Amino acid sequence: MYGIKNSPNKDRELYSEVNNIKYARYPIETPIVAIGDDLMSFIEKYGKPYCKEGDIFCISAKVVSICNKYVVHESNVKVSWLAKFIVKFVTKWPDDIGYSHPRKMQVAIDQVGYPRMLFAILGGSILKVLGKPGYFYRIAGHNINAIDGFNPVSKPPMNQYAVLPPPNGDKDCDEIEAMFGMPTVILDGNNIDNNVLGMSESVIGKFLIEDFMQIAKGNPQGQEDDGNVTPMMIVRRV
Repeated sequence: MYGIKNSPNKDRELYSEVNNIKYARYPIETPIVAIGDDLMSFIEKYGKPYCKEGDIFCISAKVVSICNKYVVHESNVKVSWLAKFIVKFVTKWPDDIGYSHPRKMQVAIDQVGYPRMLFAILGGSILKVLGKPGYFYRIAGHNINAIDGFNPVSKPPMNQYAVLPPPNGDKDCDEIEAMFGMPTVILDGNNIDNNVLGMSESVIGKFLIEDFMQIAKGNPQGQEDDGNVTPMMIVRRV
């Protein structure tokens, strides 16, 4: 049941091409992790057996955070007027809660602070009027676009939690590579794309973040609400 897949997830692509080099992106199917599970044991059992020399091992930021308990329970979130105000202007995506949930927005506010969030609203709105959308999250910083959770389609108890991005992604990747000898990247996938939240030193020496984002373009790992539980991936030059 679990293991590497030689075919793409539904509606995803198995291959990508960057700088005239073709890469295969092989998803790895795993069980769902629980809060506090041992990350290294999980990787050793479900990821390491499939990684060959020259491969790059990719893992979902959500898995790293859940194992390391970078989570916030809904009982610890007090929704403010600002969170309720901001979500009125958030783009709604089909089958994706995104930032339309005030509680999730409040978690983001708690991460960056009220002054910076207000500045992000003002700056992002001005730039959007000037034809430059998408700057709200960049100005807010702290990788708040990678916060996940409070999704009603998730199984209990995870539907009661927000999952924060790993605060030390590069360090986490270095530790994984040091233990297993696998160059590692932490990816945050959504229904549109993948973002890089960490790279081990050996990967940083070979790829720009922008280039690796192109390699992982289209989120080949898929989403749990697509029916995919493939939070790991092997990137292999073809």
